[in-house]
Amino acid sequence: MRKYLLASAAVLGAASWLPQAHAQTLPSNPVTGTVVEVPKSWSHGAVPTLPSASPPAGANNNNNTAVVPGPGAVANPTPGTVVIHINGRVTTGLYATWSSLDKGTFPAVTGVGGATLTPAGSYKVQPTNLATYARLYTGMDGMAANGLRYGGAIEVRENFTGQSTSTVSTGASGYSSSQTLYVRRAFAYVAADNVGLVRVGQADGLISLYDNGVTTFQFLPSGNLNGGDLEGMVMGNATIPYAFSAVAGNEYDNNKIVYMSPQFYGFDVGLQWAPNTSNGYGTGVGNAYGVVAGCPYASSGCPGLSSSSVAADGARTINQTAVGVRYQGKFSGVGLLAYGVYEFSGKVNYTGPVTPSTILYNSLNFYNAGVAVTYAGFTIGGNYAGGAANGQLAPKPAGGANLNAWTAGMTYKTGPLLVGVVGEVIDSQGAVTLAGKTQRREYAIDAGASYVIAPGLVGWAEYMYQNRKQSGFNFATGAAGSSAYNTVQSQGIQIGTTVYW
Repeated sequence: MRKYLLASAAVLGAASWLPQAHAQTLPSNPVTGTVVEVPKSWSHGAVPTLPSASPPAGANNNNNTAVVPGPGAVANPTPGTVVIHINGRVTTGLYATWSSLDKGTFPAVTGVGGATLTPAGSYKVQPTNLATYARLYTGMDGMAANGLRYGGAIEVRENFTGQSTSTVSTGASGYSSSQTLYVRRAFAYVAADNVGLVRVGQADGLISLYDNGVTTFQFLPSGNLNGGDLEGMVMGNATIPYAFSAVAGNEYDNNKIVYMSPQFYGFDVGLQWAPNTSNGYGTGVGNAYGVVAGCPYASSGCPGLSSSSVAADGARTINQTAVGVRYQGKFSGVGLLAYGVYEFSGKVNYTGPVTPSTILYNSLNFYNAGVAVTYAGFTIGGNYAGGAANGQLAPKPAGGANLNAWTAGMTYKTGPLLVGVVGEVIDSQGAVTLAGKTQRREYAIDAGASYVIAPGLVGWAEYMYQNRKQSGFNFATGAAGSSAYNTVQSQGIQIGTTVYW
C-alpha cells in the first residue's frame, strides 16, 4: 500500500510533477553495431555503475507518467532504443506505538468460515517492534524510429501472513516461509508528444498521477498518513483508513485505461475508465492457460457482476469513470501545482427483496482537488475530497452522510534534509449499519524528517497521533449499538532507513 515519495522535492513547474532527480551516469559502455564493449573489470555478472541521485522508488517514472518525458532517475530512450531498468528497495524501522486497544479483555477473532484465529481472553501487546520489507520494480521504456514512445512496468511486493495461534511458540522460519510475492502494479503505455499518453492495466488513475503525494504530503519514505509504516504497527482498529485516493491501493490496483493530454499553457486534461474493482483475470472467465478466478458462472462475489439478488453485492462499484484537469507552472521562483478530479460510477443493481434491515448503497459521486505552492525550499498546500463516498472509494449507504475530508501540510527542504508536518480531518458515514443515526469523525497529525545519508540510502524519524470516534460503534469488536470503545486513539514514533537502487 505504501510508496516511497519525497514529495516536497517535486518539480511543480511545467516540466513534470515527479521528484527532482538526475539521470544516472554510467561507466563508458559504447555500442558498436550489436557488439557491446565491456570493460575487463566486469566479471561474474557484476556491473559497476555510479549511483543515481534519486533511483526509481516505484513502477512510475519520468518516462511513463508524462506525455513528454523529462530528466529523471530513468534514462530517456532515443529513437530505436529501449531502456530496461531493475530497481528495488529494502526498508527497516524501529517502532514504538500505543493505542486504546493495546490491552484488555476482548472477544474471539474469527476468520473465513468462522474459524477461530484468536480465542476470547485478556491480552496485552508490547509497544516496541522492528519491521522490514522489500519491494522490486522493473520495467522497459522504448522509442520507435518514428518517435512513438512505449513501455511497461511491474511492481512486486512482499505479502505478510499472520503467525499461527495454534501453538505457544511460533518459529520465525515458518513465518518467513509463509510469505509470498505479489504484483501490485502492472501496466503498459504508449505516448506521442502531440497526441498524449495512454496507460492500460493495473495502475494509477488521474488522482494518483496528478497528486503523486505532493498535495497530500506523503513526504517520508514511510508513507505518512497513507497507510504508512508507522500506522501498520498500530492495532488495526485504532488506525484511520486513508480517505484520500492519491497513491492509494484502492485507486491504482484495479484494471483501468487512463488518457493524459499534452500540456497547453501549463494545463492538461485527463480521462479514465475502469469496468470494476478487479485486476488481472479477476472477472473469473478463465483464459487460454486454464486460469479461473472463482467465478465459473455468474454468482455472488464475482467482480464482473452487474446485478445480484444478494444485498451485499450492491456495495460493488462498476464503470468507475473520472475526468480531471491539472495546472503546473512557475513564476519568479514560485512553483504551483493545482488539480481537480470528478469521479463517478455505477453499482451492482440489487434485485432482491427490500426489508427494514436491508442496506442499499449509492453509486460513487465525489470530487477531489489539491494545491501546493513551493518557494525557496518551502512547500505548503492541501487536498480535499468530498461527496457520495464512504472513505476511500467505497460507496456510501443510502441515507448515510457524505464524505467531507481535507488534509493540509508544509515541508521544508534544504540539501539532503527534509522536514514536514501534515494533518487530516475526515468526516464520513463510517459504520453502514448506523446510517441516518450517527457518523464518524477522525483526525490525525504526522510530523517527521528524512535525510539522504548517501546516494541510495535515506534515514528518517516520524511521530503520529490518530483519533477515531463514532457514537454507538465499538471500534474494538466492530459491533454497532454499543457504548464501549466509541472513541479510540493511538500514537507512535519510529526511526528507519531505506536502501534503494
